[in-house]
Formats: sequence, C-alpha cells, structure tokens
Amino acid sequence: MDFLKLDLNRTAPDLPTAGELRFQVALLAAVAALTASFIARFALGAPLVPELLAQFVFAVAPMWAVEVAVGMLGPFAKHLAFVGCTVLYLLALIGAGVAYLRYSRVSGSSLARRISAFAFSLLVWAATVLILLPLLGGGVFGGHLQQGAVFTSISLLAVHAIYGATLLLATAQYIDRPMTAAAPGKIISRRRVVRGIGYAVLAVGIYDIASSLLGSWFSSGSGRVKGGSGVFPEIDSLALEITPTRDFYLVSKNAFDPQVDSRRWKLEVTGMVDNPLSLTYDEISALPSVEQYATLACISNEVGGDLIGNAMWKGVRLGDILKQAGLRSGVVDIVLRASDDYTDSIPIERAMADGTLLVFAMNGERLTSEHGFPLRLLVPGIYGMKNVKWITRIEAVDIDFKGYWQRRGWDDRAEYKTMSRIDAPARKVKEEATIAGIAFAGDRGIGKVEVSTDGGRTWEPAEIKPALSPYTWVLWHKRWSPEQAGKHQLVVRATDGRGVVQTSQLAPPAPSGSSGHHAVTVRSE
Repeated sequence: MDFLKLDLNRTAPDLPTAGELRFQVALLAAVAALTASFIARFALGAPLVPELLAQFVFAVAPMWAVEVAVGMLGPFAKHLAFVGCTVLYLLALIGAGVAYLRYSRVSGSSLARRISAFAFSLLVWAATVLILLPLLGGGVFGGHLQQGAVFTSISLLAVHAIYGATLLLATAQYIDRPMTAAAPGKIISRRRVVRGIGYAVLAVGIYDIASSLLGSWFSSGSGRVKGGSGVFPEIDSLALEITPTRDFYLVSKNAFDPQVDSRRWKLEVTGMVDNPLSLTYDEISALPSVEQYATLACISNEVGGDLIGNAMWKGVRLGDILKQAGLRSGVVDIVLRASDDYTDSIPIERAMADGTLLVFAMNGERLTSEHGFPLRLLVPGIYGMKNVKWITRIEAVDIDFKGYWQRRGWDDRAEYKTMSRIDAPARKVKEEATIAGIAFAGDRGIGKVEVSTDGGRTWEPAEIKPALSPYTWVLWHKRWSPEQAGKHQLVVRATDGRGVVQTSQLAPPAPSGSSGHHAVTVRSE
C-alpha cells in the first residue's frame, strides 16, 4: 500500500500519520547523534555542543542573572543549564530531520536516497562547524577550542555521519515499508517525547538536590562539622582547621570538568621569555617544592557562606619557573590558560611572590581532578577564580590581560575582603554557650575578632587560635552566658592584620566579593 495514499485516505483511526512517522525517524536520528556525541566526549574528550552552548549561555547572560541563578539553585544552576541546552540541541536535530523528511524526495533509487541523507547530514555538520561553533566562541572548525580544529571537525563529522545513517535506516524502516494497523504501537509520539524530557530534567534536579542534602547530612561540607567537634577547643559545628579534600568547595564554569592524562600533559611557558619551557608532570614534580597552608575562597561566596576552605598545598614556586624561563623587561601580567579553555592573569608582582605556587598536591595527596590535576595555581590574597586549575600554558605579556570572568564584568584585582563567620552555637542555647567560627583576610592576616550578642550595639573580643600560616583563616571562640531568656542576635566582625575593621556595609558577591557582618539569631532557655 502506498504510504501517502494511506495517509490521505486512512480509515483505521490508530494508523500513524505522515507527520508522526517523520517525527519518529527524526527522533531516532537525533538520539543516535546525541548518544554518539556523549560517547565521543567521555571516551575521547571531543567537544560536546550542548556543553559549549551552556558555557555560552553563562558567558553572555547578564552578571546579575548568573548571580540570581547560582544564588537560588547553587550548583544545580550549571546542571540545569546543561540539561536545558542538551534538550535544545536534541530538538534542533529533530527539527532539522523533520524538515529534511518533509521537503526532500523519499522516493527514487536506493542510491539516491542514501546520497541525499548523507548530503543532508554533511550540510548540518557544515552549519555546525562554520556557523554554530564560531557563534559559541569556538572558532571556525573549533580552532579556538582546546581540542583543536582537526580533532573537533573530525569528531563532529563522525557524529553527523551517524545522524545521516540513522535517518537513512529509519526512513527505510518506518516510511518506505508498508504500514499496518499493528504498527502504531511502535510509534513514539511527540507528547511522549516531551513528557520524557520533563521526567529527565526532573530526575536531574532530584538527584542534584538529594546529593546536596545527603552530602550535608553525612559530611562536613566546606569545612563545617555537622554533629562533630572542632579542635579549638572541642566545639560542635566549628569548622575544621584543615578542610578535608573531599569537603573542599568546588566551583567551575564547566558542565563537566576536564580529565587530564598526566602522561601526555605538558606545561608550556611562553611569551616574553628568553628561554621558553615545556615541562612534563614528572619534571615539575621533581623540582624543588614547598608545602604551604593557605585558604581559598570563591568570589561568589555569600556572607556566612560555605565556599571557603583551608588546606595544605604542595608545589613549586611560580617565580622559580619564570626565572628559569628568563623574563624580559616590560612584563605586566602572567597569563594562565587551562585545559577547559579557561583563562586568567595575575600581575607580575604577585607571580614572583614567594607564596605563589604551582600546586600538584593537596593535604598530603596528589591533587584530585576536581581540584585541578595535574597542576593548579595558588595565589595568596586573591579570590579563587584567579587560582587557575588544569593549567596547560603560562604566558608572560606586556598588557593588562583580562581573563574569562573579567571580560564578563568581575573584578580583575579580586583581592580578598575581610570576612568572618559564626559556626556555633546552634539555634538554641542553655545557661552557657560557646560562640565560635572563622575569620579570614587573605594575605593581610587577622589581628582581632569581636563578637556582639545584642545585634551589634556592643562588642567584646574573642579568643583567636594562631593562624597556620600568613595565608590562612583563623579559628575563634568566646564563652557566653545569656543574661535573660529569649532571642539574641549574635554578630561577628574581624580586624585584619593592618588594623582595618571589617565593613558592615552589605554588598553582593558581584563584582568584587560580598561584604557585611555575619549575624545569626539564637534563643536562650
């Protein structure tokens, strides 16, 4: 029975329409292409279009919108953006397939149909590498991506070949073959696809939220101890002085962070140097190294937030590497480029400071992939976004280079603001309680911590545990006996090592880091 005739004169109400058949064929081809894309991404490290699209969305979105999304959804904002971009990419492939099937000739010789399907997939590939990738910042054929133009174009060509082959096979299976009343049971309707996409997005959200909740319940989370005890003295909920690696905060621009093979990785040192270097992981590890306690905090950390941690780091001084390369006169910035195409820079003065390290170990163990393996930057005094992870290239330049986030409006100096946080007590206190927490001012150190139990009207000094190094937070505590039952607002403020008191003026994280006094309300019995 001729398919078009069946469609126009069908009498059985349960037979598929031409549109339903085209949708099913296009859906199968799109799913095949998307599956191949994910396999290429995780097996070979090939670029993934939805991932590039999600990064582009965050890059062009207004800074306030990104802050609102991250503030409301936390890490799920990045995951949701990726899921949304994956759905968008899938729908685009489906739409292209439907348009092809609707307006192309599906009759004729088998050879003609085969050439037509592959020619169409080649056209979609060309649009991707010549139009879409440049729009997303990847350059023509992906030349601006870390994977390079050749690998990017070949991997995407293979994905689109699978797309065309699936279009061809599915067309022969579902459109060219005679249809019977038994066939509709195999048809995948548009409504079922939309419902399935909704379930997938919901599943990602539930997984992410559940992971966050379980992580908060079973682990300390950014150095805080849930139901445990600190050391200074034994205080429940006080941050550990050294944050376990598994609990150290994680922030990046990526939907999926890079997995770098240290056997193939090299650090290139170029630019305004007399002796360009190319160092392997083993060569870096064999250089004279130093161990150093230092605190890292994210510039997106809210007042009282958890995006801060303290660790023991091991690495080589960046200044030693730059001296070996032989810096020329006139260098202004040291630019750092990473495996995920992230870029940032630091002034030459900070680069040459003794505390600035190229780190390959954290808390006595090899640096984890999440924290920047094989090599990351550690710069005391400036926010985490400038402490670049997954470094592949260091370049000396004679300009004030603006990095990934600076081009989007974030502060280029990014110096830590003085902060303090109350970790204890819990919401209810009895006759006597211990108020405790952390304070941090980057490489300026902490000179004093004061606590108020009456909402900031009066202040009393707290006891401070000496810092592990000039670059770390301090733990502080104060014993307190409420004079009367009821609600009490506890407030903390710190004074840095230069004598400057922490400001009470509230400011959001964007563009230079949050500020303001952290306050909690407790009830005494």
